[in-house]
Amino acid sequence: MGNDDTRIRHRVRFFPDEVAISAPEGSNLLDLAVENGVYIDAECGGAGLCGKCRVKLDGGFRRLATGDAENLPEDESLACQTEITGALDVTLPSASRIAARRALEVEHEAQNQPHSTTSAQRALASRFLPPPVVEKLHVTVSTPSEMSAGSDSFRLFSVLKKAIELRDDSMDFQLLRRVSRVLRAESGSVTVTVARDYSQTPASRHGSPSLLNLEPGDVSERFFAVAFDIGTTTIWAQLIDLRRQEVLAFAADYNDQIRFGADVINRIIACQKSGGVQSVQQAAVATMNRLLDELWQKSGIAAQDIAFAVAAGNSVMTHILLGIDPEYIRLTPHIISTQYLPPVEVRELGLNLPPHARLYTAPLVSAWMGGDLVAGVLALDLFRSDEMTLLIDLGTNGEIVLGNNGFLISTSCSSGPAFEGGGIKNGMRAMPGAIERFQLEKPEAEPMIVTIDRQPARGICGSGLISIVAELALSGVLLPNGKFDTSLGCSRLRQGDDGSEYVLIRKEHSAVGSDIVLTEVDIQNLLRAKSAIYAGIRVLLSEMEMDVFDLDRVLIAGGFGQSLKVANAVTIGLLPELPLSRFFFVGNSSLAGAQLMARSAAAMRESERIAGAMTYLDLGASGRFFEEFVAGTFIPHTNQADFPAVNRALKRDKP
Repeated sequence: MGNDDTRIRHRVRFFPDEVAISAPEGSNLLDLAVENGVYIDAECGGAGLCGKCRVKLDGGFRRLATGDAENLPEDESLACQTEITGALDVTLPSASRIAARRALEVEHEAQNQPHSTTSAQRALASRFLPPPVVEKLHVTVSTPSEMSAGSDSFRLFSVLKKAIELRDDSMDFQLLRRVSRVLRAESGSVTVTVARDYSQTPASRHGSPSLLNLEPGDVSERFFAVAFDIGTTTIWAQLIDLRRQEVLAFAADYNDQIRFGADVINRIIACQKSGGVQSVQQAAVATMNRLLDELWQKSGIAAQDIAFAVAAGNSVMTHILLGIDPEYIRLTPHIISTQYLPPVEVRELGLNLPPHARLYTAPLVSAWMGGDLVAGVLALDLFRSDEMTLLIDLGTNGEIVLGNNGFLISTSCSSGPAFEGGGIKNGMRAMPGAIERFQLEKPEAEPMIVTIDRQPARGICGSGLISIVAELALSGVLLPNGKFDTSLGCSRLRQGDDGSEYVLIRKEHSAVGSDIVLTEVDIQNLLRAKSAIYAGIRVLLSEMEMDVFDLDRVLIAGGFGQSLKVANAVTIGLLPELPLSRFFFVGNSSLAGAQLMARSAAAMRESERIAGAMTYLDLGASGRFFEEFVAGTFIPHTNQADFPAVNRALKRDKP
């Protein structure tokens, strides 16, 4: 398991730190320094504005910027505006030297870095072979005669039963209106789209006829499906060629439901207003339709060639998408309408897909454990693995699964919007200009800051928030209780409207015309969010009489997880202190699972088995959760035995 980067690599050496790195061609020099623990002063976030990341270079490099960079000597450049094109020696100014200062430094060897399981997910697809839940095939139906005058439908189904196992002899009424004309258009040569009886669950079979569509001639090769991940914040989509088993196009956009609230509780409340369910539903549908338009543009595939779609989402998102009132999910005892949902005609939802197409949804476990985690467990093969695995999907509603082929136990914890920049004074989503990386050598030093796409700083995203808090703690600026140590005389600490705050970006270097700061209120919001996740982990492990060291691997799912630096997450007590080799980034496992379900009826059946086998633990009914939560609202934790290396590092770094 590793990354799939096949670019030419070059040796890059940093002096006087004596750090040597193998870097892919085209890498940004400042990004490379941040990723490998080399300190370079970069106050503007890598936008090329402050000029403080000036370095001396010998070797292969290319400047990316004009303006001030053009006035530098030929052998100097701004690290944030430098692209690596060959072997390179980098000499840092003395102010940018980083001290070898802590026990919890990330090792640079590739085998100790968190892995990606992308290649493993691709390999898993070979186990779930076609056919999919919907099939498209070419048949020839005999023409009627006086000797054989059976109805058009009878002759058609007689041929179909010889070619494929059907649930029943039924078709949509709109299709019945045109069956006779289609059968005669090409002398009985037709392409049929049929639904397979993949499930043993009556609810999944209800309301879907066997015959979905009929087209004249042989167009069976034009066979496509769409997979969706219906996230609370973002909706993702993939267009799949089912004949070639290839993903043709990908698209993502923010869920328009955000205007009804950032979390599922606010959206449930919005659904209780007059016409609320339809309004909130259509916001998601509008986003999905935009994504469909983007898929058509990228691929050149026509919408009428889509046979069906599969969507995976949490329980609230799934209910709303299907127009089911989610009110009782919020109310005690938190009950879902059904665990296994039948396929739905897309014309009922307003999706821009052919009228005959059906939308299949991943099965649910409980009110707070939905089809997105079921799809993730499917994509990551947890249900069949011998390895004891902890799967964590970080977001507004953090979801956790523990287990292997022997058992699966799950829980969810409302961690709040801090991981996505919500509830933070200068917080923002992970967009260009968001601070995502931060490094501080010592309290009085100027920080090294990098923003997404190295754009002028606009705010702080979730991964940046974790990075900032971890570095401030390790540098002694931040105390274990989340309060700033104002006795240090740090020039960037000051009193603000919300108490003490740390100035990250001064207004002359920001894109918003004001200082970008981190407040103690922001830190408390993050500590509560991380404590909820870690407490959920501890309670699940305790339930199975296990410890963190019993874990063979920790899988971190979701887009936020992909940008997270594990060492920082361990430092603040969000993730357990384990060797980095046990951590794996798995990306959007929900979308990967939805794709598998679209490709294979066997995968769809497996998803139902997973949902039926997974136990859900309600943290609200666990007395231990509150105790663990309170204990976790410190950096890293009140139980020092859980984080021995972090605590050694914190003590070493304090002046």
